[in-house]
Amino acid sequence: MFATTTSFPKDLVHHVYTRDEDLPFTHDGNDAFIANSRNVDRVKRTSGSDGGLLYARKTLTIDERGKEGPVAKRKLLEEAKTLLQARHGHVVKLIETYFFVSEHYTRFAIVMERADANLDVYLTHRTSLKKISQLAGWFGCLVGVTSHIHGLGIRHRDIKPSNILIKGKRVLLADFGISKMGLGKTMPTTIPAFARERTKDYCAPEVEDGSTRGRSADIFSLGAVFLEMLIAHSYYPERQSLDDKLTSDGHRSYARSVDQVHQFMDRIERELRPDKWFLKVISHCRAMLHVERDQRPLADELNLAWLSLQPSDLPLAPCTCFRGVDVSDDNKLVELCRTGSLEQVEAYLASGRDPNTLGAIHQASARGCGKIVQSLLLHKADVNLRDCSGQTALHCAAGYGHTEVVGMLLEKGADVQLKDDEGQTVLHCAAGQGHRSVVELLLSKNVDNQAADAEGRTALHFAARRGHGDVVRMLLSGGAHTEVMDAKGRTALHFAAGYGSEKVVEMLLKAVDKYVINAQDVDGQTALHFAARGKQARGKYDAVRKMLIEKGADPR
Repeated sequence: MFATTTSFPKDLVHHVYTRDEDLPFTHDGNDAFIANSRNVDRVKRTSGSDGGLLYARKTLTIDERGKEGPVAKRKLLEEAKTLLQARHGHVVKLIETYFFVSEHYTRFAIVMERADANLDVYLTHRTSLKKISQLAGWFGCLVGVTSHIHGLGIRHRDIKPSNILIKGKRVLLADFGISKMGLGKTMPTTIPAFARERTKDYCAPEVEDGSTRGRSADIFSLGAVFLEMLIAHSYYPERQSLDDKLTSDGHRSYARSVDQVHQFMDRIERELRPDKWFLKVISHCRAMLHVERDQRPLADELNLAWLSLQPSDLPLAPCTCFRGVDVSDDNKLVELCRTGSLEQVEAYLASGRDPNTLGAIHQASARGCGKIVQSLLLHKADVNLRDCSGQTALHCAAGYGHTEVVGMLLEKGADVQLKDDEGQTVLHCAAGQGHRSVVELLLSKNVDNQAADAEGRTALHFAARRGHGDVVRMLLSGGAHTEVMDAKGRTALHFAAGYGSEKVVEMLLKAVDKYVINAQDVDGQTALHFAARGKQARGKYDAVRKMLIEKGADPR
């Protein structure tokens, strides 16, 4: 029977059911338009004022008795929270969530608006040429929505044609199943050469090698989608040639074919002499598909480029799908904090707007807008207010290295020990990004140097993972323990060796006991194994392996 209705989280309708007959949805066919669609079906609402309306439903069965049950539940709740936070006209709309609870299992469902198709149908010409002609207008929409989610601190991490849905004439970004929220800069969660869940076809080179799936990786994937949109719109016979460039040993991958893809774009430009607008997009594709992530444009930069388009650039145009649609006062305040509009922020606050609007102080802190942060605090904003990812303003400022803002927040009572939803403290954020002055300030405030995140990793793990030698030195001087293993049995030495950081490995070897040098993770891998498998372009792997062996690492 129906058990309860609650708001979970705020603004999201969540239900709990215990009987099949109480479910207000009935199966209406499988949905082949969403990636991983084995978990997605079409449903029709059977009761209430919305009876008869059609939706899509993503469902996962959770074994409450198994150890993976709580993890699966947390991941689904995170996806629902992300969809709710990402609300936008070009993000698939979240309708509600529910649990169906039985004696032996729990089913969690996310109910969303139903689409007509996905972008892949258009890219492979499985629809009319009239519909395919709409592709040119969707570049601006996709740039705009990517800029929107990145501005909220959301990394999609799986942008590909099957995750871009079409409803009428709208494109909708969908399937946030492996996305991450948090305005703080991307923290390393994966080890080079030890890749985790991702879509090989469209993932960035650093993701293919197992590195962090940050905002720049989203841009690479979007660039791949843009190139295929161009080809589908104007030169579809070249699709096979592009696929040939991307395919090796039966696997299709942009990450493994970056040079060939750039050669393909050069040939298209040279031989086919495309229109001016086509050349403009392919120029953006080159930048988006750069092998080095720090050379790719930001989503905001791409959005500005599209907003600057002129009538002569048609059929390219900025997104005007929602021009004239009212924006809530809360969203306006967050946007003003994001863009650094101090006078307008102060005017909003003076008119009685809530300084504790979720995301306002976080956006200002992440962008180093100290005067806006100060104004919000003067209007009684909660200095420890958490956003949807559990991060505080201090996390955001620390992750981007804004030392002055960090100091201001600390003076106003910001708690250095608070953890976000990933279990990370502000020290994790600062250390992982190599912000020496912030780390030094935090250590002077007696931040817990040994605090572990949800994966068991300390700030020392994060600093070693990215080869931040000065930060590693400070952490060691502050008493960081080198023998600490994360949930997978990996020490800071594992991470430093995998990154190929000769400087950090040398420091750690001076501080570790011999047993740590040959410590094995859950897969039986030692630091020497990590050094042997590392793939950082600037990694000093020969020197690292030599040092490890000289200190007693077992090469067998």
